[in-house]
This record gives sequence, C-alpha cells and structure tokens, in this order.
Amino acid sequence: MTNKAKIAWRIGVLGLLVAMIPIGLYWHRAQQRFDPEAMLDVSVWLKTISHVRVDAVGDSVWEAASGSGFLVSSQRCEVWTSHHVIANAAVIEIYPRHWTDSSGIPASVVNSNPRTDIAILRMQHCDSVRQARLGDSDALRAGDEVYAVGNPLGLNPNSISRGIVSHTNRIANGALPYLQTDAAIIQGNSGGALFNRSGEVVGVSTAVVSNRNGNNTGISYALPINLVKKETQLLHDGPPSWGDAGINDIVTLLTPDEATMFRVPEGHAALILTETPTEGPGAGKLFARDVIYQMDNTAITTASQAMQFISSHHPDDTITLHLIRAGETKRIAITLADGWQAGESPAAEYYQGHLGMTLEMWRNEEPTRPRFDTPVITKVQSLGPAHMAYIASSQKTVVRNGPIVIPLQLDIKTITGAVYNGTYHAVTGVEALDELANAAFESKLPLLLEIETWARPTPMGLEEPFQRRSTLFHKVTPALTTLAVCRT
Repeated sequence: MTNKAKIAWRIGVLGLLVAMIPIGLYWHRAQQRFDPEAMLDVSVWLKTISHVRVDAVGDSVWEAASGSGFLVSSQRCEVWTSHHVIANAAVIEIYPRHWTDSSGIPASVVNSNPRTDIAILRMQHCDSVRQARLGDSDALRAGDEVYAVGNPLGLNPNSISRGIVSHTNRIANGALPYLQTDAAIIQGNSGGALFNRSGEVVGVSTAVVSNRNGNNTGISYALPINLVKKETQLLHDGPPSWGDAGINDIVTLLTPDEATMFRVPEGHAALILTETPTEGPGAGKLFARDVIYQMDNTAITTASQAMQFISSHHPDDTITLHLIRAGETKRIAITLADGWQAGESPAAEYYQGHLGMTLEMWRNEEPTRPRFDTPVITKVQSLGPAHMAYIASSQKTVVRNGPIVIPLQLDIKTITGAVYNGTYHAVTGVEALDELANAAFESKLPLLLEIETWARPTPMGLEEPFQRRSTLFHKVTPALTTLAVCRT
C-alpha cells in the first residue's frame, strides 16, 4: 500500500469514527430519555376505609384514606406500598392508570411491616397494569435526578414531580436509612414509586419533613429500593420480626458533653433511661438513670443509631450493654424480645336490615338538633354495606360550659332520596327506605342513596342554625349480615 493510500485509509477511518460520535450520543441519550408514560403505567393509587370506631358519644366514625403504590409482579398481581397506607384498613381498592370504574380493583394484604413501613398487596387482577423495573438504589449519588409518582391529597392521581437526591443515607426519626429528596411528595404520595431518569424504581415514597407549624419544608424521604427488596423477601417468608430491648420509649439521648457528667468515657454519646422497665427484656436488669454508652462493640452516637443496632438483631439474640450506674461501670446482658406484636383486627358489627346503618326520624326540634323530615344517619356499622360505600354517620361531641357538659351536634347526615332500578324515589321515612332496600336485595340491584350533610357556619356556634353543606350520592349494595352474634 502506497503512502497516499495509507493516508486516505486513515482519513476514511477517522471520518467514520467522527461520523459515529453523533450516533453514539443519540443512542446514549435515548437510553437516558425521560419517559413519564412508562412511570405512570406501572403506578397505581389506593383507596382505603378503616374499621369503624365508636367515639366518646357513641357515634360510629369511619376514616377514608388514599395512597399510592406500584406493580412489581404481573404474574402474582403484587403491589408494593407503605404499611401506614393500609394499616387497619378494612377495604382496599386499587385504581390503575386509565381506570374508569367508580370502584377499584379489590386487593388484600399479603404481609406488612410497621417498622420498615412496607406492605405487600395482591390485586384480584392486574391485566391493565405494567410491571415496574426495579433499579439499584446503591448506585444513586447526591444530585441525581429522580421523579415521584403518586396521588397527592387523594385528588390528583397519576401525578408526577421532579427533584434531585440530596442525601442517600439520611437517618431520620426512626432507625432506617432514607433517600432524601426535594421531589414534591405530600399526603397521598405515600407508597408510590421514586424513579430514576431511566424509569427504574429506586425508592418508595414514605414521609415528608414538616416544620413546627406542620408546613411542608420541601424535603421528603423515600425508602431505598434495595432495602425494600430485602424486606419484601422476608415478608414473603412470614410475619415480620426484629429484636427489641423494650427501651424505645423510656430513653433520651445525652450528647458526649452531657455524658461526661455521668463519667461516661470521653467522646461517647449515651442513652439515659428515664424510667425503670417493669416488663420486657430489661425488667429486673435495667433501672432509671442507667446511662448506656455502648452496645457490644458499637459506641452509641445517636438514639436512632442505637435503635437500629438493636433492631438489626433477631429475637432471642443476646447483646451486652455497657453502662454507668451510680458512677460505676457495668455490663448487662440482655436477651432481645420480638419487636413485632400482631394486633387483633376489629370484627365486623352486627346489623339488621340490608344497609348496615341506624336511622332515626327527628320529627321534633330540640335545642341541640333541628327537625328533619327525612331519615338521619346516627350510626354506621363496621363493614356493613353503608360502611363499604364510604357513608359516614352524623357526628357530635361534648363541650364544657363551666361545670356543665353540653352535647353538641357537629353535623347531620340525612337520606333524602334513593335511585332504584333507574327511578328516583324521595325518602320520607325509615320504612320507605327499608322497602327499597328489601327490593334491591331481592333483585340483587344496587341503591344510589342521596345524602345531604348539614352543619353550623362555625362548629361551636351553639345558637347558629344548621345549613345544608353538600349533597352526595353513594352506591350501596344491600346485603345480609354474616354475623350471628350481636355486638354490644
């Protein structure tokens, strides 16, 4: 090959390489392209209603809540969310993107962990939802761009906000390391996915940092997805479990400077017991004013770090506490208990009729309540048809006027009409509504109840008349109670 040919060949190769640079850059950018549609397609929002509780004056109180989540297995229809979103929920409904039905897809809890605030749900079906891609949260660095998807305030499903990771290992009030971000995460976003630019889930939105007035500071926390992966593996194996020394609520932190006043070795922070444990692992071994400055070979730096050390162990593990008691150094061996205590789920209430609520006719006007010509809802039974339809009872409270206790009606909910089989019926009495409910039950058709809410202009305005605030419709499916015993 002549010199001229060699030069021409080299120029050609160099030109080819130069020409490929834009192609390579385009391919790289394509891989990093922000795709909000893919993020929204794997995300879902949740609607829950809690079990009914009875307040101080005997009225039923229900609580509706909302949250977010994302599908991690289209084969098992498995959704991950936050534990606090579904804690105590009697009913869980999931709404995928583009879902048009008023009722969501029913879901049940596979398992959940209040300590890590993670829950696994299973949908009845998930054909309309795409499976999320899980990323590597360990690869995140401060300054990386992230996107939070969720349902802010329960009113804005399929919302997305952008921010950056400002810290990758933030220890907040608990003992878990969080991703800290300025991506907008507010109530209703809990349990939703935090995505990287490639559309991979790198965290689960968990908490918002508020100031003393309860205002959002613009800082939010998400659980790293790598921690969530480990936690969900354990939850698939059985109930959650972690070590517990029984001192979480009876210790306060001493800074290194304060700890030296108790003759703690220089440079050590410490925990001081404010009470003597009367039960649990520390009973009979630990006492008020014990100053713990080391656990096994780990020095205490913060209260969260100490609790994290304890909970990283298993129940029945033994750890050694290095402490100062009355000026003397001691070592106390503590065998840890199980931090998980499963509570009992509230039972459904017995009800008569087909609607699961107590109705009264207020024919006569009284000082604490007005007259109504339509049935007033005074109680809603837990897990009955009305409860499942998000119907609440009329609410009242008690207030003190010096030595006198006055019952105060806060609001009044009254049923003014019902739509059955396409026809609207005015409801003027309990018997008329019972007849419609019986007919709907026999024909297996739902009722659409028209419910008015009345309240005073100011809640404590005892002399102010009630005014109509709103009229809402609730779809109710009449049913028979499944309980044979009446709860009192």
